[in-house]
Amino acid sequence: MAMTTPTASHLISLAKSLPPQLQRFLARWPPASIVGPDAEPTPWQKERPNPFRCAIDPVTGKRKDPVYSQRRQAELVKMARNHGIEELLPKTPKGTEFQIARRVRLGLRVKGTGVGQKVKGHIFERNMIPRMEERRKAMLAMPRLIKDFKRVGRYRWKILGLSSSILDTVAQDPSRLVRQAYRRALLRNHPDKAGAISLSTSFPSPSSSSSSSGSYASSPADRTPPQRDEQTPRRNPLYTVDQISQAFAVLASPSRRADYDASLRLVAEASRTGLGPTRFQIGVENVDLDDLPFDEGGDRWYRSCRCGNDRGYSFDEADLAEVADEGLLIVGCLDCSLWLRVHFAAVDEEEHIAAAHT
Repeated sequence: MAMTTPTASHLISLAKSLPPQLQRFLARWPPASIVGPDAEPTPWQKERPNPFRCAIDPVTGKRKDPVYSQRRQAELVKMARNHGIEELLPKTPKGTEFQIARRVRLGLRVKGTGVGQKVKGHIFERNMIPRMEERRKAMLAMPRLIKDFKRVGRYRWKILGLSSSILDTVAQDPSRLVRQAYRRALLRNHPDKAGAISLSTSFPSPSSSSSSSGSYASSPADRTPPQRDEQTPRRNPLYTVDQISQAFAVLASPSRRADYDASLRLVAEASRTGLGPTRFQIGVENVDLDDLPFDEGGDRWYRSCRCGNDRGYSFDEADLAEVADEGLLIVGCLDCSLWLRVHFAAVDEEEHIAAAHT
């Protein structure tokens, strides 16, 4: 049976049934199988023979993008495949033949899992795994950072190269001297300075601190030199800007400086007698004795702490009698590093009874 060649009227009726996008494309780039190889090319074919490929500009020599983007090529291929005329379109990576050959060559796999490939998506999705790894390392290093931060709390005088005795004997305004020491500490602990090491490596001994800070000496409460190897070269630690700023904020304020010196004295006394906590404590709260609840069964005053202990602060009348002259009792929490300053006024019982009768 001989095959009949489609007539022009049949091709025209077939073209009219196509979507407008395909009609417009085939009118501008008619296939050679229909118009013949000797047909006159259209103006669009003269400018861009294949609208699916890049071209080189003859004037500038630069690469020009295809007339149809990858997305528009895929849409044209899909419409032509549905109407059975995909073979009339130019060669494109979005074609069915190319996609089948690529699948045979690479096989079935998840997109982005090949060698040298990246998973597409938002930037936070692509960086999620390395970001979670950095967060995990930071959480593992957090106990060491907290320990170093609490240790440096005992060295606020050494950070600025000052001592409480220096501020007590100076004739001028102490805040001016503290400000000068703060600026000098920023310059001395600059990262570009030679001979500086990280704070987590070691802490300075009193001899090295006194030699590097000139006429300034460390206070007696700060003299807790760590054990060092004699062969290790003694170099000043590199304090961070935050640590220097915190030391300046504490020592520049008279009230905070007094609380800090009181905490150092308590820690030094506890270390010498072996009673109480030996670590440095931070965080002080002021209360009045009349505001605290009293346990009649145990004859003790108590108060809850922010750490969760309902009776974190606890003391009795004997503790108040030891500091009756000062009228101030500093109590540490049993479970955390917070402190409580209890203000009270000692009253003689005989005078109190006489005043009550009158």
